[in-house]
Amino acid sequence: MAGTVAANLGLLAFFKYAGFLTNLAPDVLIPVSWKIWFSDIPLPVGISFYTFQGISLVVDTWRRDVSPHALEMLQRRGRNRAASLRDLSFYISFFPQLVAGPIVKARDFLDQIGAKAWREIDWITVRRGLIVGYFLKIFVADNLAEQTGALTIGAEKVAGMSTVVSLSLLYSYSLQIFADFAGYSLIAIGLGALFGYKLPPNFNFPYLSTSITEFWRRWHLSLSSWLRDYLYIPLGGNRKGAGRTYFNLFLVMFLGGLWHGAAWKFAIWGSLHGIFLAIERLASRRQGTDQVPAQSPQATRFFSISAFQRFCIYTIKWLLTFHVVTFLWLTFMMPDMQSIGAFFEAATSMRFSFSGPPVFALGFYGVAVVAYHAWGWLREHRSSIATRLARSRLEPLCHALLIFLVVTNPGAPRGFIYFQF
Repeated sequence: MAGTVAANLGLLAFFKYAGFLTNLAPDVLIPVSWKIWFSDIPLPVGISFYTFQGISLVVDTWRRDVSPHALEMLQRRGRNRAASLRDLSFYISFFPQLVAGPIVKARDFLDQIGAKAWREIDWITVRRGLIVGYFLKIFVADNLAEQTGALTIGAEKVAGMSTVVSLSLLYSYSLQIFADFAGYSLIAIGLGALFGYKLPPNFNFPYLSTSITEFWRRWHLSLSSWLRDYLYIPLGGNRKGAGRTYFNLFLVMFLGGLWHGAAWKFAIWGSLHGIFLAIERLASRRQGTDQVPAQSPQATRFFSISAFQRFCIYTIKWLLTFHVVTFLWLTFMMPDMQSIGAFFEAATSMRFSFSGPPVFALGFYGVAVVAYHAWGWLREHRSSIATRLARSRLEPLCHALLIFLVVTNPGAPRGFIYFQF
């Protein structure tokens, strides 16, 4: 098990991080010509995703987390070994989610491999996944990308932007990266269902989060659960004391940041998320130990809060979480740290002049992401109303409107953001 996991990680490190690591070494140890050679190694498409699935296959089998049927399939001998190799290759290379997820664990997929019948297709999942997914990508993300590209034009030009324009572009990118990645995930889920396979959900309305901890329970769910099952828990999780727990949280997020790309900006992004997770866990522990139970009616009245106060607290926590997540997205968008510094210079310049397109794009295309999350809030807090709406004629009418918008107002075609990872 250790050898095969090391082999998978070794291939990933060679193709993805060889140039980054060799550039850290002094020229005396590694010649410049070697550094150039390592930096020019082409990155296989989707290597981060299918490497994680290969590790899942090895570890789940070693732990006996797969079903007896899947274990028998993996252990075929003689002539049946070719069928076993076929099924394993199919799991690793299943095309809908091959290059950008969701990351599928072996224990969740192997038992699904087999002949499929037309009547088994979940057409509701197909329709919802494909229509909403293409809408988020083509109408929302691609149109927003036409404006947010201005953040990459150079530090000097970014620094000259006004506060309104710079913040509008940042908010637009925050909505764009969600629409782009969630759109791809929904398309993959819809295509998987079209072929009779159930892929795990990858997003659960992440911009409803009121803490960074909750955000990572809603954003890129397949990566979060993978890091938890194959990295955080084997490191000890939260079973070896508070200090070790905080270190594990930080390390997992640091490595998760590096998984996104071989650059310091991704390491900083992951590290900051890890620090916020550790701080929130520490705060929740202290809050739990510092609470004093109310012993009298007077104390009960003193500690109780009104519905309006709860709403204000919820709103403040939501605003803080959204802005922390949004500002950390700068490390994904900006080409270097100098450009990030230039953005903060522009955002704090208190220049309120603005041009129409960035603000219009945020208001017109961004409202779709807001409406999507409003639907998510309704599902979570008013589930009976959401169920009635989903079963009514309103859903197919909404889907018809989404198709109309995709056809009549698509953005310039662009690759998916997570293809680079």
